Amino acid sequence: MRRILFGLILLAIVALIPALVGFKRETPVQPIEEEPIAVEVSQGPTFPDIPIPDWRLDIIEPVDDALMPVGAMTFVNLTDGVILLDKNGEDRVYPASTTKLMTALLAYEQASLAGELDNVLIEIKPSTLDIPWDSHIAHLAVGDKLSVRQALYATLLESGNDAANALAEYVSGSTSAFVELMNERVDTLGLTGTHFMNAHGYTDPDHYTTAHDMAKIAYVFGQYPELIEIAGTYEYEALFSDKDGNGKRRWWYHLGSAVNERSIHYSDLVTATKTGYTDESGYTMVFLMEEADKQYALVTMRAKSGQTFPTMRAVEQIIFGRSIEE
Repeated sequence: MRRILFGLILLAIVALIPALVGFKRETPVQPIEEEPIAVEVSQGPTFPDIPIPDWRLDIIEPVDDALMPVGAMTFVNLTDGVILLDKNGEDRVYPASTTKLMTALLAYEQASLAGELDNVLIEIKPSTLDIPWDSHIAHLAVGDKLSVRQALYATLLESGNDAANALAEYVSGSTSAFVELMNERVDTLGLTGTHFMNAHGYTDPDHYTTAHDMAKIAYVFGQYPELIEIAGTYEYEALFSDKDGNGKRRWWYHLGSAVNERSIHYSDLVTATKTGYTDESGYTMVFLMEEADKQYALVTMRAKSGQTFPTMRAVEQIIFGRSIEE
Protein backbone atom coordinates (compact mmCIF):
# COMPACT_ATOMS: atom_id res chain seq x y z
CA MET A 1 0.00 0.00 0.00
CA ARG A 2 2.85 2.33 0.87
CA ARG A 3 4.48 1.59 -2.46
CA ILE A 4 1.28 2.46 -4.31
CA LEU A 5 0.87 5.72 -2.34
CA PHE A 6 4.49 6.68 -2.95
CA GLY A 7 4.08 6.01 -6.67
CA LEU A 8 1.00 8.21 -6.90
CA ILE A 9 2.78 11.08 -5.11
CA LEU A 10 5.78 10.77 -7.46
CA LEU A 11 3.54 10.91 -10.53
CA ALA A 12 1.80 14.02 -9.19
CA ILE A 13 5.15 15.77 -8.63
CA VAL A 14 6.29 14.92 -12.15
CA ALA A 15 3.04 16.28 -13.56
CA LEU A 16 3.48 19.57 -11.64
CA ILE A 17 7.11 20.20 -12.74
CA PRO A 18 6.26 21.88 -16.10
CA ALA A 19 3.85 24.24 -14.37
CA LEU A 20 6.41 25.09 -11.62
CA VAL A 21 9.49 25.71 -13.81
CA GLY A 22 7.79 26.64 -17.07
CA PHE A 23 7.84 24.31 -20.05
CA LYS A 24 9.63 25.80 -23.06
CA ARG A 25 7.75 24.58 -26.07
CA GLU A 26 9.61 24.82 -29.42
CA THR A 27 7.83 27.31 -31.61
CA PRO A 28 7.69 26.38 -35.28
CA VAL A 29 10.10 28.55 -37.31
CA GLN A 30 8.43 30.44 -40.11
CA PRO A 31 10.45 30.34 -43.33
CA ILE A 32 11.92 33.70 -44.30
CA GLU A 33 10.67 34.82 -47.67
CA GLU A 34 13.70 36.06 -49.59
CA GLU A 35 13.52 38.78 -52.19
CA PRO A 36 13.57 37.37 -55.73
CA ILE A 37 17.04 37.54 -57.25
CA ALA A 38 17.22 39.01 -60.73
CA VAL A 39 19.23 36.71 -62.95
CA GLU A 40 20.65 38.09 -66.16
CA VAL A 41 19.58 36.03 -69.13
CA SER A 42 21.95 35.75 -72.08
CA GLN A 43 20.25 37.40 -75.02
CA GLY A 44 21.13 37.12 -78.64
CA PRO A 45 21.58 40.23 -80.74
CA THR A 46 18.59 42.22 -81.81
CA PHE A 47 18.18 41.48 -85.47
CA PRO A 48 18.63 44.59 -87.60
CA ASP A 49 15.73 45.30 -89.89
CA ILE A 50 17.09 44.29 -93.29
CA PRO A 51 14.07 43.36 -95.38
CA ILE A 52 14.68 41.35 -98.52
CA PRO A 53 12.48 42.58 -101.38
CA ASP A 54 10.63 39.96 -103.37
CA TRP A 55 12.87 38.89 -106.21
CA ARG A 56 11.40 38.53 -109.67
CA LEU A 57 12.47 36.07 -112.31
CA ASP A 58 13.91 37.58 -115.48
CA ILE A 59 15.95 34.70 -116.83
CA ILE A 60 18.31 35.93 -119.52
CA GLU A 61 18.70 32.51 -121.08
CA PRO A 62 18.30 28.86 -120.09
CA VAL A 63 21.28 27.42 -118.25
CA ASP A 64 23.50 25.36 -120.52
CA ASP A 65 24.66 22.33 -118.56
CA ALA A 66 27.84 22.18 -120.60
CA LEU A 67 28.75 25.74 -119.59
CA MET A 68 27.38 25.58 -116.02
CA PRO A 69 27.61 21.94 -114.96
CA VAL A 70 27.11 22.44 -111.20
CA GLY A 71 24.14 20.62 -109.68
CA ALA A 72 22.35 23.76 -108.53
CA MET A 73 23.01 27.46 -108.93
CA THR A 74 21.44 30.88 -109.01
CA PHE A 75 22.68 34.29 -110.08
CA VAL A 76 20.89 37.34 -108.70
CA ASN A 77 21.12 41.05 -109.33
CA LEU A 78 20.85 41.99 -105.66
CA THR A 79 20.53 45.71 -106.32
CA ASP A 80 17.48 45.34 -108.54
CA GLY A 81 16.13 42.13 -107.00
CA VAL A 82 16.19 40.09 -110.20
CA ILE A 83 17.12 36.42 -110.66
CA LEU A 84 18.96 36.37 -113.99
CA LEU A 85 20.17 32.76 -114.17
CA ASP A 86 18.90 29.74 -112.30
CA LYS A 87 19.34 25.99 -112.19
CA ASN A 88 17.54 23.95 -109.53
CA GLY A 89 17.63 27.00 -107.27
CA GLU A 90 14.85 25.69 -105.01
CA ASP A 91 16.36 22.22 -104.57
CA ARG A 92 17.32 21.26 -101.02
CA VAL A 93 21.10 20.97 -100.77
CA TYR A 94 23.78 20.67 -98.09
CA PRO A 95 25.50 24.06 -97.72
CA ALA A 96 28.77 22.81 -96.13
CA SER A 97 30.91 25.75 -94.98
CA THR A 98 28.88 28.40 -96.79
CA THR A 99 26.92 28.05 -93.52
CA LYS A 100 29.61 30.25 -92.01
CA LEU A 101 28.16 33.29 -93.79
CA MET A 102 25.25 33.13 -91.34
CA THR A 103 27.58 32.46 -88.40
CA ALA A 104 29.76 35.44 -89.26
CA LEU A 105 26.72 37.63 -89.92
CA LEU A 106 25.23 37.04 -86.46
CA ALA A 107 28.57 37.47 -84.69
CA TYR A 108 29.38 40.65 -86.60
CA GLU A 109 25.99 42.18 -85.88
CA GLN A 110 26.33 41.51 -82.15
CA ALA A 111 29.91 42.79 -81.98
CA SER A 112 29.33 45.91 -84.04
CA LEU A 113 26.15 46.78 -82.12
CA ALA A 114 28.04 46.47 -78.82
CA GLY A 115 31.22 48.14 -80.09
CA GLU A 116 33.15 44.94 -79.41
CA LEU A 117 34.55 44.07 -82.82
CA ASP A 118 38.16 44.65 -81.81
CA ASN A 119 37.82 43.58 -78.18
CA VAL A 120 39.56 40.39 -77.07
CA LEU A 121 36.41 38.48 -76.13
CA ILE A 122 37.00 35.16 -77.86
CA GLU A 123 38.52 32.44 -75.70
CA ILE A 124 38.97 28.93 -77.02
CA LYS A 125 37.49 26.34 -74.65
CA PRO A 126 37.43 22.54 -74.81
CA SER A 127 33.81 22.82 -76.00
CA THR A 128 34.94 25.08 -78.84
CA LEU A 129 37.00 22.23 -80.24
CA ASP A 130 34.15 19.73 -80.09
CA ILE A 131 34.11 19.29 -83.85
CA PRO A 132 34.34 16.27 -86.17
CA TRP A 133 37.87 14.92 -86.50
CA ASP A 134 38.14 15.77 -90.20
CA SER A 135 36.96 19.36 -89.83
CA HIS A 136 38.83 22.19 -91.45
CA ILE A 137 40.43 24.22 -88.66
CA ALA A 138 42.27 27.48 -88.07
CA HIS A 139 44.61 25.68 -85.64
CA LEU A 140 43.33 27.37 -82.49
CA ALA A 141 44.17 25.85 -79.09
CA VAL A 142 42.42 25.82 -75.72
CA GLY A 143 43.17 29.07 -73.93
CA ASP A 144 43.88 31.14 -77.05
CA LYS A 145 42.40 34.62 -76.79
CA LEU A 146 41.40 36.58 -79.89
CA SER A 147 39.38 39.59 -80.88
CA VAL A 148 36.02 39.09 -82.55
CA ARG A 149 37.41 40.51 -85.79
CA GLN A 150 40.26 37.97 -85.75
CA ALA A 151 37.81 35.13 -85.23
CA LEU A 152 35.80 36.41 -88.19
CA TYR A 153 38.90 36.26 -90.39
CA ALA A 154 39.67 32.74 -89.17
CA THR A 155 36.08 31.70 -89.95
CA LEU A 156 35.69 33.30 -93.36
CA LEU A 157 39.21 32.80 -94.77
CA GLU A 158 40.50 29.56 -93.29
CA SER A 159 36.94 28.25 -92.87
CA GLY A 160 37.90 27.05 -89.39
CA ASN A 161 35.19 25.03 -87.69
CA ASP A 162 37.00 25.85 -84.44
CA ALA A 163 36.72 29.57 -85.18
CA ALA A 164 33.03 29.26 -86.13
CA ASN A 165 32.29 27.54 -82.81
CA ALA A 166 34.23 30.29 -81.02
CA LEU A 167 31.99 32.94 -82.60
CA ALA A 168 28.91 30.92 -81.68
CA GLU A 169 29.97 30.72 -78.03
CA TYR A 170 30.77 34.44 -78.01
CA VAL A 171 27.27 35.31 -79.23
CA SER A 172 25.12 32.79 -77.35
CA GLY A 173 27.26 31.11 -74.71
CA SER A 174 26.95 27.69 -76.34
CA THR A 175 26.81 26.33 -79.86
CA SER A 176 23.39 24.78 -79.27
CA ALA A 177 21.91 28.13 -78.22
CA PHE A 178 23.56 29.76 -81.22
CA VAL A 179 21.98 27.26 -83.60
CA GLU A 180 18.58 28.27 -82.22
CA LEU A 181 19.50 31.87 -82.99
CA MET A 182 20.53 30.93 -86.53
CA ASN A 183 17.15 29.37 -87.16
CA GLU A 184 15.36 32.35 -85.63
CA ARG A 185 17.16 34.53 -88.16
CA VAL A 186 16.17 32.09 -90.89
CA ASP A 187 12.52 32.61 -89.93
CA THR A 188 12.96 36.38 -89.74
CA LEU A 189 14.38 36.45 -93.25
CA GLY A 190 11.61 34.21 -94.58
CA LEU A 191 13.96 31.45 -95.73
CA THR A 192 11.57 28.57 -96.18
CA GLY A 193 14.13 26.08 -97.52
CA THR A 194 16.81 26.42 -94.82
CA HIS A 195 17.47 24.82 -91.45
CA PHE A 196 20.72 24.76 -89.48
CA MET A 197 22.07 22.21 -87.02
CA ASN A 198 25.54 23.64 -86.36
CA ALA A 199 27.58 26.81 -86.79
CA HIS A 200 30.13 25.45 -89.25
CA GLY A 201 28.30 23.43 -91.89
CA TYR A 202 29.40 19.86 -91.24
CA THR A 203 26.88 17.54 -92.85
CA ASP A 204 23.74 16.67 -90.91
CA PRO A 205 20.50 15.39 -92.48
CA ASP A 206 18.63 18.32 -90.94
CA HIS A 207 21.20 20.94 -91.97
CA TYR A 208 20.20 22.20 -95.41
CA THR A 209 19.45 25.18 -97.60
CA THR A 210 18.69 26.11 -101.22
CA ALA A 211 20.67 28.20 -103.69
CA HIS A 212 17.93 30.85 -103.52
CA ASP A 213 18.01 30.99 -99.71
CA MET A 214 21.80 31.18 -99.65
CA ALA A 215 21.66 34.09 -102.09
CA LYS A 216 19.34 35.86 -99.64
CA ILE A 217 21.79 35.25 -96.79
CA ALA A 218 24.49 36.68 -99.07
CA TYR A 219 22.26 39.71 -99.66
CA VAL A 220 22.07 40.46 -95.93
CA PHE A 221 25.78 39.68 -95.45
CA GLY A 222 26.55 42.11 -98.26
CA GLN A 223 24.86 44.99 -96.46
CA TYR A 224 27.93 45.26 -94.22
CA PRO A 225 31.07 46.69 -95.91
CA GLU A 226 33.32 45.32 -93.13
CA LEU A 227 32.09 41.79 -93.74
CA ILE A 228 32.68 42.17 -97.47
CA GLU A 229 36.19 43.43 -96.72
CA ILE A 230 36.94 40.43 -94.49
CA ALA A 231 35.47 37.85 -96.87
CA GLY A 232 37.28 39.48 -99.79
CA THR A 233 40.73 39.41 -98.19
CA TYR A 234 43.17 36.79 -99.44
CA GLU A 235 45.68 36.81 -96.56
CA TYR A 236 45.54 38.05 -92.99
CA GLU A 237 48.12 38.20 -90.21
CA ALA A 238 46.67 37.47 -86.76
CA LEU A 239 48.54 38.36 -83.59
CA PHE A 240 46.94 37.03 -80.41
CA SER A 241 47.87 35.27 -77.16
CA ASP A 242 47.84 31.72 -75.85
CA LYS A 243 46.62 30.42 -72.48
CA ASP A 244 49.82 31.61 -70.76
CA GLY A 245 49.69 35.08 -72.25
CA ASN A 246 52.44 34.39 -74.75
CA GLY A 247 52.11 35.96 -78.16
CA LYS A 248 51.04 33.84 -81.12
CA ARG A 249 51.21 34.69 -84.79
CA ARG A 250 49.19 33.09 -87.56
CA TRP A 251 48.79 33.78 -91.26
CA TRP A 252 45.34 32.86 -92.53
CA TYR A 253 44.72 32.47 -96.26
CA HIS A 254 41.42 32.52 -98.09
CA LEU A 255 40.40 29.16 -99.50
CA GLY A 256 38.46 31.02 -102.21
CA SER A 257 40.95 31.62 -105.01
CA ALA A 258 38.68 34.11 -106.81
CA VAL A 259 40.08 36.82 -104.50
CA ASN A 260 43.72 35.74 -104.97
CA GLU A 261 45.27 37.91 -107.68
CA ARG A 262 47.92 35.25 -108.30
CA SER A 263 45.33 32.55 -109.05
CA ILE A 264 44.03 31.58 -112.47
CA HIS A 265 40.57 31.75 -110.88
CA TYR A 266 40.92 35.39 -109.81
CA SER A 267 38.12 37.74 -110.81
CA ASP A 268 38.12 41.49 -110.34
CA LEU A 269 34.34 41.32 -110.20
CA VAL A 270 34.35 39.25 -107.00
CA THR A 271 34.32 41.35 -103.83
CA ALA A 272 33.83 38.50 -101.34
CA THR A 273 33.43 34.75 -101.40
CA LYS A 274 32.92 31.72 -99.17
CA THR A 275 33.82 28.15 -99.99
CA GLY A 276 32.46 24.84 -98.76
CA TYR A 277 32.94 21.13 -99.25
CA THR A 278 31.93 17.82 -97.71
CA ASP A 279 31.57 14.45 -99.38
CA GLU A 280 27.80 14.76 -99.12
CA SER A 281 27.47 18.38 -100.29
CA GLY A 282 30.04 18.41 -103.05
CA TYR A 283 31.70 21.77 -103.70
CA THR A 284 29.65 24.78 -102.64
CA MET A 285 30.51 28.43 -103.09
CA VAL A 286 29.01 31.88 -102.71
CA PHE A 287 30.39 34.84 -104.66
CA LEU A 288 29.46 38.46 -104.03
CA MET A 289 30.22 40.48 -107.15
CA GLU A 290 30.06 44.12 -108.13
CA GLU A 291 29.90 45.83 -111.49
CA ALA A 292 28.77 49.33 -112.44
CA ASP A 293 27.74 50.07 -108.83
CA LYS A 294 25.41 47.09 -108.72
CA GLN A 295 25.83 44.10 -106.40
CA TYR A 296 25.31 40.52 -107.51
CA ALA A 297 25.37 37.09 -105.89
CA LEU A 298 26.37 33.84 -107.54
CA VAL A 299 25.63 30.68 -105.55
CA THR A 300 26.87 27.30 -106.79
CA MET A 301 25.93 24.06 -105.05
CA ARG A 302 26.40 20.31 -105.57
CA ALA A 303 29.42 20.84 -107.78
CA LYS A 304 31.99 18.24 -108.64
CA SER A 305 35.69 19.01 -108.81
CA GLY A 306 36.45 21.41 -111.63
CA GLN A 307 32.87 22.64 -112.15
CA THR A 308 32.61 25.75 -109.97
CA PHE A 309 34.98 28.14 -111.73
CA PRO A 310 33.90 27.28 -115.29
CA THR A 311 30.39 28.13 -114.07
CA MET A 312 31.65 31.45 -112.69
CA ARG A 313 33.39 32.26 -115.99
CA ALA A 314 30.27 31.38 -117.97
CA VAL A 315 28.22 33.75 -115.79
CA GLU A 316 30.78 36.51 -116.34
CA GLN A 317 30.56 35.93 -120.10
CA ILE A 318 26.76 35.88 -120.28
CA ILE A 319 26.05 38.72 -117.84
CA PHE A 320 29.06 41.01 -118.14
CA GLY A 321 30.34 40.24 -121.62
CA ARG A 322 33.65 38.91 -120.36
CA SER A 323 35.54 36.45 -122.51
CA ILE A 324 36.19 33.01 -121.06
CA GLU A 325 39.93 33.71 -121.20
CA GLU A 326 39.72 36.74 -118.90
